[in-house]
Amino acid sequence: MVSQTSILLLLLICAPTLYSGTDLQPRCNEKDRSSLLIFKRGVVNHSKKLPSWSSEQDCCSWKGVHCHNTTGRVTRLDLNQQYLVGEINLSLFQIQFLSYLDLSLNGFTSLIAPSDTHASFSNLQFLDLSFNDDLHVDNLHWLSQLSSLKYLNLSQINLQNQTNWLQSTALHPSLLELRLASSRLNDMNISPSMKYVNFSSLLTLDLSGNNFKSELPSWLFNLSSISNIDLSFNFIQGPLPKSLLSLRNLKSLRLNDNELNGSIPEWIGQHEHLQYLGLSENLFDGSIPSSIGNLSSLIHLEISSNLLSGNLPTSLGQLLNLKYLSIGGESLLGVLYENHFSNLSNLEELVLSAAFSFDLASDWMPPFQLKGLCIKNANLGPKFPEWIYTQHSLVYLEVPNSNISSINSDMFWRLVANITQLSLSRNTISADLTNITLNSELMFMDNNNFTGELPRISANVIYLDLSHNSLYGPISPFFCHKFGRENNLDYLDISSNLLTGGVPDCWEYWKGLSFLFMENNMLLGEVPSSMATFIDLIALDLHNNSLSGNFSLDLSNITNLEFINIRQNNFSGTVPTKMPHSMEVMLLGSNQFEGNIPPQICNISSLIQLDLFHNNLSGPIPPCISDIPNMGGAQRTDHYPFEFNLYNKGRELEYEDYGLLRTLDLSYNNLSGEIPPQVFSLIQLQSLNLSRNHFTGEISREIGSMKNLESLDLSSNKLYGEIPDSISSLSFLSFLNLSYNDFTGPIPVGTQLQSFNASNFAGNPRLCGAPLPINCTVESGNVGESKQDDGRKDSAFETESLYLGMGFGFAVGFWGLSGSLLLYRTWRHMYIQFLNHVADQLHVFVVVMINKFSGTQASSN
Repeated sequence: MVSQTSILLLLLICAPTLYSGTDLQPRCNEKDRSSLLIFKRGVVNHSKKLPSWSSEQDCCSWKGVHCHNTTGRVTRLDLNQQYLVGEINLSLFQIQFLSYLDLSLNGFTSLIAPSDTHASFSNLQFLDLSFNDDLHVDNLHWLSQLSSLKYLNLSQINLQNQTNWLQSTALHPSLLELRLASSRLNDMNISPSMKYVNFSSLLTLDLSGNNFKSELPSWLFNLSSISNIDLSFNFIQGPLPKSLLSLRNLKSLRLNDNELNGSIPEWIGQHEHLQYLGLSENLFDGSIPSSIGNLSSLIHLEISSNLLSGNLPTSLGQLLNLKYLSIGGESLLGVLYENHFSNLSNLEELVLSAAFSFDLASDWMPPFQLKGLCIKNANLGPKFPEWIYTQHSLVYLEVPNSNISSINSDMFWRLVANITQLSLSRNTISADLTNITLNSELMFMDNNNFTGELPRISANVIYLDLSHNSLYGPISPFFCHKFGRENNLDYLDISSNLLTGGVPDCWEYWKGLSFLFMENNMLLGEVPSSMATFIDLIALDLHNNSLSGNFSLDLSNITNLEFINIRQNNFSGTVPTKMPHSMEVMLLGSNQFEGNIPPQICNISSLIQLDLFHNNLSGPIPPCISDIPNMGGAQRTDHYPFEFNLYNKGRELEYEDYGLLRTLDLSYNNLSGEIPPQVFSLIQLQSLNLSRNHFTGEISREIGSMKNLESLDLSSNKLYGEIPDSISSLSFLSFLNLSYNDFTGPIPVGTQLQSFNASNFAGNPRLCGAPLPINCTVESGNVGESKQDDGRKDSAFETESLYLGMGFGFAVGFWGLSGSLLLYRTWRHMYIQFLNHVADQLHVFVVVMINKFSGTQASSN
């Protein structure tokens, strides 16, 4: 009873305290909430972006807001990656106890600096505005008000107008980490008015991905506390200065992708604390210094893609802590022995790209277990190395162009069964794939000697390239195989093999496919309508097979489709027009399409290449061709680069990026009528081929507006009239063929036109002028027989007049000048100088006129 009474008494005593504690819980400071609401007003569509930010609620419960447990004052605002857009109002700095502000990874476009330029916001220590890609900041003076700042990240925002960014950031002795990566900065030199850079506490400096083009700045070597420097992906020049040795605490030095030159100095081995060294993609020459083996703390080393030569130093084998090694270069060579790797027991990734050979015992057991191995452009073969079979932790394996011709099939396919990425490209590996199941997400197996039928694939495979092999048999078993779960294949290339049979009708398993390349095989028959179910298809290439029938696929609903190539087949009927507006490239040449060019093609707004070469098309070119914007004034830049062949400039050429070309090829058809002037308004065209048709009429003078034209072929038509002078203004024109028409008059004078071969103008009997051997007359551009006679008389008269004039002029000039020259010495000197100046011009004029007369006399004989 006593104990129960005691407990009851205790509860009665504590109850008021508990109640008052609940009642007195601190709420958001009114001033802080006001500053937050000012910021909220600058956020576009803020009611949806920040729904919890309501004036009725305690701001300490708002999303991203953190308050002090006792005072209720706002101390942190974290709105990282909240898809916010609008303006950043730095009235937030007026929140007195705010120490942490993160607005990164949003879509802000502008920044409003604090209104009070003299205030000091001494509590803010962390500021991150990075990855607001459209944010332009023209003024960083407000940074001087953040006197306690320790972390500043303005990466991936636009600071290109900031010429004094260094002065604005360098006056923060408390700053520990400064990140201004990919901010479009152009200069990292100190202003003459600035005596020093006060980065006395700075540990990390990231200025990567900017536009710096100078040598490494001197202020960099005064950062006594610096631990991490990242200046990669710039244009920094010059050699590595020995002043780098003054940075004794340096642990990470990233200088990849610059224009640094000279040799990698021996003193680099004195940086005993260095853990990360990145020197790839520069212009370093000479050999790799052996002192690099002294970097005992090194974990990550990249020195590939330079101008380095010679052998690899065996001292690399001393780097006990090394986890990542990447070395490569076209001039590096030599033999790698076991002692190159003897102590690399912690190595996890090995990347070698050079003409190295390997002298390793057949039973060599490496001291490491790699997660990633990439050896390319080396001499690994002819057998796949036995030591690689001991690497059971591989996530990726890449051995392209390494002279491998054979594998142990059982061991090899077990080794790669669970790896994510496999690259065997450009070897000569012979193996039968008939009963193999491929399982890696990314598989590059092109340009080998793989044989057998197409292998099976698991649902894990995303990218598969089996092109340029010797695979044979029908493709139906591969495509009609039912997967245990959803098929994830996005990219498939089985081109340039010996595959046969028809195109299967079981595409329901492949709806996620974006790229399908089956060209250069022996496929036949019609294309089933089910191929139009590829809702994500971007590129389809079926060219150079034996496919036939009407190509009547309705592709208009495949809204991402950009590229289709069905050239060199036997398709018939009319030109397919059910294409989406996204289509950029239509290569339909070398088929049997007939009828007119359908005007519906003009509605394909994204078209940049149209090839109807070598079909049976007739009728005129539709004038609406000028309505295709990307061949006219608009320019599109986003596209998917991959290799393809195109007939251009008189021959078949290989291109790596179709998005860089604008072409129209209607050659080898039966098209007729005049070439509509709208064709010559396609000012973005780089290649125009209308040859081997029945076009009549004259070339429009508007052709001079096609300033990007590089190739023009109008040969073998029935065009007539003079070649317009405006064609000579096409400064990029490198291929021209106007042969076998009925052009008349002189070939316009222009640097390009006179440099072409005469055969490019052949078959135009009334055309004259260079580069043709037929001279044009003075009076007329025609070179008919009667006009030639008149021309001979005019030429003879010109020559006689020349000789008479020279004789008479000599007599008068000699006596008129001789007396004066004999009397005045100064005049004699001036006259002699004048003669020296004129002599060459007079000589050339006389020779040209004599040759012209001689040529006329010869032709008359």
